[in-house]
Amino acid sequence: MANSATQMKSEGMKIAVLLTCHNRKDQTLECLAGLSVQTLRDEILISVVLMDDGSSDGTSEAVAGCYPEVEILRGCGDLYWCGGMRAAWQHAARLDPDYYLLLNDDTVLDPSAVQRLLDICSSSDCPIISVAAIRDPETGAHTYGGVRGANTAVPVSGRLEACETFNANAVLIPRVVYEEQGGFHDVYTHAMGDFDYGYQASRNGIRLIQSAESLGTCGRNSPAGTWRDTSLSRRERFRKLQSPKGLPFKQWVLYNRRNSGCLWPYRCITPYLRILLGR
Repeated sequence: MANSATQMKSEGMKIAVLLTCHNRKDQTLECLAGLSVQTLRDEILISVVLMDDGSSDGTSEAVAGCYPEVEILRGCGDLYWCGGMRAAWQHAARLDPDYYLLLNDDTVLDPSAVQRLLDICSSSDCPIISVAAIRDPETGAHTYGGVRGANTAVPVSGRLEACETFNANAVLIPRVVYEEQGGFHDVYTHAMGDFDYGYQASRNGIRLIQSAESLGTCGRNSPAGTWRDTSLSRRERFRKLQSPKGLPFKQWVLYNRRNSGCLWPYRCITPYLRILLGR
């Protein structure tokens, strides 16, 4: 990995990698290990901005020891994922990179992943957001990547696939897109920011393209302990739905008004109906 702000000023194409973490030291280190072995052309330089949002498990110290080139920002634990990514994005923007790579710290990239995402972005004179298809580390099944419609996963087909939005496990965004629409909307605390960003880019005429093959690994998040966990009481599920990591009502309404068309009122109540029906 490039040496943070110093090498970002060097000649060559510059990619700023943005991550947010909280008490997932081993996963964060594994993610950075995958990033450190990327096979890139000599003129491509990578810098990493990591927002550690109040970790108490020694994540920052471990990262600093293993990857001293990573620039570590520190939060107090109240930023969550969207807030942490916004802060990392704003910080990295001061270095004016050519691309921003949004990367989840539980995602491990294949060695060729960043170059292949860059090749997709560079395949047209028009701006393209390139989205990595991600697979389960054990089964190889498709887990995350591009999305069409309300929440239909784009298949991994062996060819490039257009999508309407994305899970931001590994997504490469050109500078011109950031200059046009900024980072994640400031209303979102934890979830929804990446989907909202993709839909907004699509409305702005930006092409979103998923990779032809899987470019990394990440297991699917379990519903256990979340508002989707049907083993919990309805009362507890409602409480978790309104928590920062759920779908807080104000944020959920804004998201649907922006992205769900004429069905937005129905979409707003669907999580509540699911809980009431025990689904």
